[in-house]
Amino acid sequence: MPKFDEMNETDVREIVVRPLLNRLGYEHGTENTIRTEQTFRYARAFLGRKNTAKDPPLVGRADYILEVASVGRWVVEVKSPAEALDRDVVEQAHTYAAHPEVAAMFFMVTNGRSFRLYRTSSLDAPIMSWDFEDTEEVFLALANLVGPDAIRRKMALLKPDAGKPLGRGLGSEVQIIGGWIQYEDHVSNHPLLNLVMNDVNGLRLPITGGNVSRAEDGRLHAKLHTAKAMPMVGELSELLEVTDGYDFYAADELISTDQERPTIFQNLIHSNAPAGTQMKVPGMGAIAAPFGFRFAATTEAVGFVDGDVFKGTMALDYQFAFVDMPVMVKAAMEAQFGRFPAHPQASGGGLFEVLLLLR
Repeated sequence: MPKFDEMNETDVREIVVRPLLNRLGYEHGTENTIRTEQTFRYARAFLGRKNTAKDPPLVGRADYILEVASVGRWVVEVKSPAEALDRDVVEQAHTYAAHPEVAAMFFMVTNGRSFRLYRTSSLDAPIMSWDFEDTEEVFLALANLVGPDAIRRKMALLKPDAGKPLGRGLGSEVQIIGGWIQYEDHVSNHPLLNLVMNDVNGLRLPITGGNVSRAEDGRLHAKLHTAKAMPMVGELSELLEVTDGYDFYAADELISTDQERPTIFQNLIHSNAPAGTQMKVPGMGAIAAPFGFRFAATTEAVGFVDGDVFKGTMALDYQFAFVDMPVMVKAAMEAQFGRFPAHPQASGGGLFEVLLLLR
C-alpha cells in the first residue's frame, strides 16, 4: 500500500498511475502509446471559434493521453493525494478530453487514493469509481472499457463501405495534388537532439501528392508524399531511413467540414540504426555510431475541409532510445553537449494545408 500521506502529484503519476497504464497495455512509442505534456495548438477549447468570451481556457496540460493510434484515445488527470476530486478537477479533465485536438472517448481523474472514470459526453456521474485498494477487483472491468483491445472493438463496429463518400462534397477517393507543411515549436529534453530541433523550426515542406480513401477496416486512410522526409529532417532522417511517403489514419466516419469538430489523422513511424551506422554529429563531423539508436514518432494532423483544402494544425511526439552506449562515449558527449536524460524525447507542432482535387 503506497504511503499516500508522503506522496505528491508526481509520486502518484509514477508510482500509482503509470504502472496501471502499463498493465492495461499502454507503452511509450508503440501503437498503444502514452502521451504526456500534450501541447495544444490552441489555448482554448475550440479549434475554429477561438472566442475568448465563450471558450473555456485550458489550464496546464493533460497528465496522460492514452492512445490506440488512429483508433481512439482517453485522458488521465492526476492530482496529489491531499487534493479532493471535486467538480473543478472533473471539469478541468473534461476540458482536455473534449478539446478537438484530443477528442477522447473517456477521461479519468485520480489522486492515487480514489479513481473516477467518465464518458467525455457526460459529467453527471462517473461510469466507474473505486479506491486504490479495490483496483484488483475492478481491473478487468476497467480493461474492458479503456484497454487497447476494448478501444479497437469499438472501432470494429464501423462497417467499411468502399464506395461511401469520404465527406460532404467528396467522393469515395480523393487525390492530393499539393499543399504545404510548416514545423514550429520543436524542442527536446536532450541537448544533442535539441540541435536537430533547431533546424526543424520554421521549416516549410511542399506536399507533392497522395490520395485519401477508406482502408479495409473502415478507417479513413490518407497517403501523403512530401518533397523531403517529414517528421524529422536532415541527417537524422537519412540515418533512420525515413522515407517521403506517410500513411495517416483516422477513426472518423467522414472527413469533417466543421472547424469546431475537426478530424484527427495520425501517423506512427518506428525506425532504428544499429551501432556502426555512419552519422553526422553537430560539432563532431561524420563518425561511425558507437551505439545503436531507436526512434518512434507520432504525427497528429487535426483539420477540416474548407473548399478544396484540408487544413489545420499538427502535434508531433518523438521517443528515442540510445542502445548500448559505452560509458566513456556517454561521458565525452555529455561533457560537450550536457547531461543526457534517461528517456530522450521531443515534441513539436505546426500548420498544414493539403490541396485536394475535387471532381
